[in-house]
Amino acid sequence: MDEEMLKAFVPFLLGCVAGVVSYIVTLGSLKRDPIGIIILVVFIYVNKFLLPKLGVKELGGKDWLTIAGLAVGGWYVVWTFLMNFVGT
Repeated sequence: MDEEMLKAFVPFLLGCVAGVVSYIVTLGSLKRDPIGIIILVVFIYVNKFLLPKLGVKELGGKDWLTIAGLAVGGWYVVWTFLMNFVGT
């Protein structure tokens, strides 16, 4: 897989996984919503170690902005979907 594709696919996939984990951890408790955000930050940080193992050479500031944006997007869509449609 191309290095640029890995920089897009892996953070989005980890963001989606973070959304599922956030839903499971917070499961119906609005008081625990900040924990979901902490889970997202942890999954963004995991990219720092995972991407070099997959063959990505260097990550600049622009790359980290993209990684964070993709992870937040995937996390938000999945977590919101699960809270609205699975929780009812």
